[in-house]
Amino acid sequence: RIHPLREEESIEELLEQATEFRATEKGRVVFTGIVDDFELRLGKEGAIAELTGRGMAARLMDMQTPAAEYVSAQLEDILNAYVRPCGITKIEADEMPPVRNFVVQTGATCYQALAGFCRHSAEIFPRFLADGTLVLRKGGEKVQVEYTSLPPGSSIRLGSEILTAQYVRNRYGVAARQVLINTRNGSYQAADYAGFQALGGTRVQYAGRTGDKIRATFRTAKQRLDDTKRDEKLLYVTYPGSFLAEPLDQTVVSIGALGIRGTFTVQEAQSGCDETGATCTLILR
Repeated sequence: RIHPLREEESIEELLEQATEFRATEKGRVVFTGIVDDFELRLGKEGAIAELTGRGMAARLMDMQTPAAEYVSAQLEDILNAYVRPCGITKIEADEMPPVRNFVVQTGATCYQALAGFCRHSAEIFPRFLADGTLVLRKGGEKVQVEYTSLPPGSSIRLGSEILTAQYVRNRYGVAARQVLINTRNGSYQAADYAGFQALGGTRVQYAGRTGDKIRATFRTAKQRLDDTKRDEKLLYVTYPGSFLAEPLDQTVVSIGALGIRGTFTVQEAQSGCDETGATCTLILR
């Protein structure tokens, strides 16, 4: 957030004051974040100013916390302790059940505290919208691209405009069975990936936990198994245009040549521009 450049002020003096950055394209906000550093360069192409930063989640990731233990943690407890003090005030959240015996360890980040609570409460992953709003809801929006004729709120069928597409099926690191052992009493819980086992997958992973408290960074056996499956099937597609989707958005893809049809979740969206024009690469799972 910086004020307009005054006539007597240099660009260096202006950038020294920059703490937040908001990018717009065609009047639409496409990114809001914090400024980590800036660089001024002078060469044959002239003077260039380059800013580097991260999304609003960085405010939570940069802040560490002292230890805390909740008999029954409520969403408002977590927001008041770990989110609002970091300057995050625009929040959209679903109702979430409390988490009993929830523990935040010394040195954990505010993001770990929030993400741990949300996942144990309702299997929700925190995300930030382009305007900096924190969203605590399952799933994402249905992707709609400006150059389509679909009515607002419709899911977009991406396929005919694809520039490049790549499908990756990765079995390395995927667990067929995840076992979590309580090192205090010897009890355990297990989760099986039946589909992978049917293909001959045999990888078994073990992890230990101490006691019955739910630590912010703790994962159940099923959650650990789901984590190993996240990058198992990935689809990389590049389209003309930029900022077509946000992480956790849903998009319908149809690529007959690869035999790919279905609804995918956006894991990552990379927008760029070169001599061929603006493009957006979506990493889908």
